[in-house]
Amino acid sequence: MEKARSKYPSGGFCAAWGCSNRQTKGDGRKYHRFPQDPTRRKQWAAALKREGFVVTEYSRICSDHFTKESYNGSGRLNCSAVPTVFNFPDHLRLTVNKLRTCVTFYSNVPSNHVTLAAMLA
Repeated sequence: MEKARSKYPSGGFCAAWGCSNRQTKGDGRKYHRFPQDPTRRKQWAAALKREGFVVTEYSRICSDHFTKESYNGSGRLNCSAVPTVFNFPDHLRLTVNKLRTCVTFYSNVPSNHVTLAAMLA
């Protein structure tokens, strides 16, 4: 009897935006399934920033998108790991630099000065 062929070949693609990594033997990467927990699954999907992306049982994210701190000593993902390493185009990047500039600006104000935040509180 012939083995049933999967709709998706073994060796799925990484679901991350712009990542062309494909699961093949010996490439040195791990390909992680999306978590079963609905909350964490949404976190992973949101991290991808792919409009209209639907997670399926075949969806994978390669290890290139996780920090070293995301793994425990045995090489498995920590239970709280979320993919954070991406090469997004400028229009998808979070403008963190602007936020840091504001925080830096307010942190340099002497404590005896009234800040905008204090006036609004």
